[in-house]
Amino acid sequence: MRTIASLLAPIILFAACGSGQSGAEAARKEAEAEEAKIRAQDSQRKTERIRPPVGAGVHVPCEQLIDVAAFTTALGEKEPLTLKDLTANAAESAASCSLVRGGKVMSAAEQAALLKKQRRLGVMAGDDVCNITAYCSTIEDEAHFKERCKQLKLRDDESLGFYACLQVVAQGADDVNTFKILDEDTKCILQVRGGPSMIDNEVIATCAKAARELIGPNNIKTGGAPAGAGSAGSGSGSAGSGSGSN
Repeated sequence: MRTIASLLAPIILFAACGSGQSGAEAARKEAEAEEAKIRAQDSQRKTERIRPPVGAGVHVPCEQLIDVAAFTTALGEKEPLTLKDLTANAAESAASCSLVRGGKVMSAAEQAALLKKQRRLGVMAGDDVCNITAYCSTIEDEAHFKERCKQLKLRDDESLGFYACLQVVAQGADDVNTFKILDEDTKCILQVRGGPSMIDNEVIATCAKAARELIGPNNIKTGGAPAGAGSAGSGSGSAGSGSGSN
């Protein structure tokens, strides 16, 4: 007579094999589920692209980019500045805006009389004091920005109290500065230059400091936040005042 143990052995062996197969199947399904989860996460990361501050072809109104009253104060202008939109001349930019000197525009006779007293008219009422062009449709970082400055054979400059890429342009007998700044807050490249008659590099430098100080994320936000809506720029203090005269 077979013992109970011998009778139960096939049952125990079958149960053990069944349990092993069930465990392996569970492990396989768990691994497949984990793999599917990882694939889904990778796919999500691929769709979460880093986007530029302002999309290509999107323009920001100058009235949004520039707080005219704040720039008037920063530049030490006696009369309120006004804005001139030159974005059409820099279509790849988010905005290109000139700050125009206020006051009474001189007649031709008045200009002729003034030229008898001084060798040049300088920046008069109705002339551009400085121009600010914001390039925001690329993704930029400081290392690449500095490398690009070298590639263009421009100068590294720290005279503003922060890094800028400096281009010096001969304007008649004068060397006039144009600054390019990678703004920390907006991640835009801000190009700041003087108007056609501006040769005072101190005024241009003050305009560049003011641009970095006063232009913040709200100023480039698509949708039209007011320029003076409390959006601080990269600096922490006043942009400072500069001479408003040439």
